[in-house]
Amino acid sequence: MKLDDYSSVGFFYDALRQRFPYFSGVIQKQIDTFGDHWLRLFERELEVLFAKDKKRIDQAVMGYGKFALDSMKLQVKFQKTKAYDNKTYEEAASEVYQNKEYMFGLYLPGILLSHYLWRHHFLQHMFFLEKFLPLVGSGDGKVFYDIGVGTGFYSKEMLTRSNLTGKGFDLSPYSLEHTLMLLEKHHVDKRYETNLRNIIENPVMPAAEFLVSIEVLEHLENPQIFLDSLSCMLIPGGYGLISAAINAPNADHIYLYRNSDEVAEQLLNAGFEIVDSSVDPAYSPKKDGDLVPVNVAFIVTKR
Repeated sequence: MKLDDYSSVGFFYDALRQRFPYFSGVIQKQIDTFGDHWLRLFERELEVLFAKDKKRIDQAVMGYGKFALDSMKLQVKFQKTKAYDNKTYEEAASEVYQNKEYMFGLYLPGILLSHYLWRHHFLQHMFFLEKFLPLVGSGDGKVFYDIGVGTGFYSKEMLTRSNLTGKGFDLSPYSLEHTLMLLEKHHVDKRYETNLRNIIENPVMPAAEFLVSIEVLEHLENPQIFLDSLSCMLIPGGYGLISAAINAPNADHIYLYRNSDEVAEQLLNAGFEIVDSSVDPAYSPKKDGDLVPVNVAFIVTKR
C-alpha cells in the first residue's frame, strides 16, 4: 500500500494498525473498491479535521475503533436473536444522545469516519454526490433543512458543494455542537443555523426547497409520525434525501426495518413521491440466512 501522496490517510492507517489491527485492512479494501477517488476525499476530510496532528488522529481512531467493536458485537447478537434490544426513545437518548462522554468519545467520531471506512456508508455518500446534488444545483438563495444532523456530515456536504443556506435540527445538543465544529473547520458555518427542536411536537415552517434526513428513522419508536412531519417541511417540487438503516443493530436503534420496501411504504404514506433509491449492503453474507446491515437512501419529492 503506497500512501506517499496521502499523508493524513497514512497517519490514520498507522494509528489504526497499532490500536485496532483487526480493522486496519479496511483501508486497503476501500482503495481496492473505490480507488483514488476515495483516497482524495478521505485525505481532504482528515486534513481539514486534524491538520496532520497525529495525536488528534490517534484519538479519532480510538473513538472509531470502539464504535466499530460495539457495532460488531451487536451484529453477532442480532444474528442469534433477529431483534433489536427493546428500548424506548427515552432510554436510547439517555444512553447515547444526552451522554456527552459517549457522544464525543465514541459515537460521533465513529459515525463521521464510517462515512469513508464503511462500504455502505460511502456508497450512500456517492449516491448523494451523483444523484441528489445535481438536483440541488447551485442553490442560490435557497434553504435546506437537515433533520437529525448527527455529526453534521451531510450539512457540511450541502454547504461546501452549493450556495445554499442551511438549518439543522436535532434533539442532542452534542450533535449540534459537533456539527458547528465541523462546519467551522470547513469555513461554512456562517450560512447555517442550529436548532435544538423536536419537529414532531414543534413543526418547522416555512417549508424548504431541499431537505436531508440521514439514518434517523430507525432511532424512533414510530418513524411514520416523524415522516408525516418531515413531509410538511418540503415544498411542492422540492427534493429530499431520506435514508434508513436496515438489519443494523446499534446502541440507539429502536425500530427494526427488515427490508427497503418497508421504508418506501412509509415514505409514500407520508405523501412523498420516490424519485430514485440506492440499497447498499455493508458486505456480502458469509452464509445463507446471515442478516447483513444495509443502508437504503431515497430521493423524494412532493407534487
